[in-house]
Amino acid sequence: MSRIMHALRELELEQQASTIHSRVHLVASAVSANDFSVLKEYTAPRALEAEDDDQQASANKPQAEHAALTVVADDYSALEERVVRMIQMVKQGRQDRMAAEERASHAEAGMNAQALRIEALERELDALKHEHQHGRQRVDQMMHLLDSLQL
Repeated sequence: MSRIMHALRELELEQQASTIHSRVHLVASAVSANDFSVLKEYTAPRALEAEDDDQQASANKPQAEHAALTVVADDYSALEERVVRMIQMVKQGRQDRMAAEERASHAEAGMNAQALRIEALERELDALKHEHQHGRQRVDQMMHLLDSLQL
């Protein structure tokens, strides 16, 4: 059950890493194209402050673009840090999965060896039961023969 949970966790982390990677690519594309309208989604808390500043200083557009660029750079750095952490988590998850798979394969090999030993012991037990039954039948025959001789 824990293998399943671990696999689901790893899949979730890989999906998150993929999503973050695509967002980083989108942000990088937008920054290189000087298209700051795409970045509002990623700068939402700071975007409200930037909008207030833009309304107050609409005449000073170059400063607003510089502020937006600074906000984007900060958000880009934070996003980059999140991507790096996510990549580290995915790597750790993969290492953990490989270690768990190795332990599972060792356990499975041990279990297979035990299963072979159990089968051999069951065959030996069946042979001993058969031998016991055969000996009991011979004793019964001998007892019957002795009873018939004593009459």
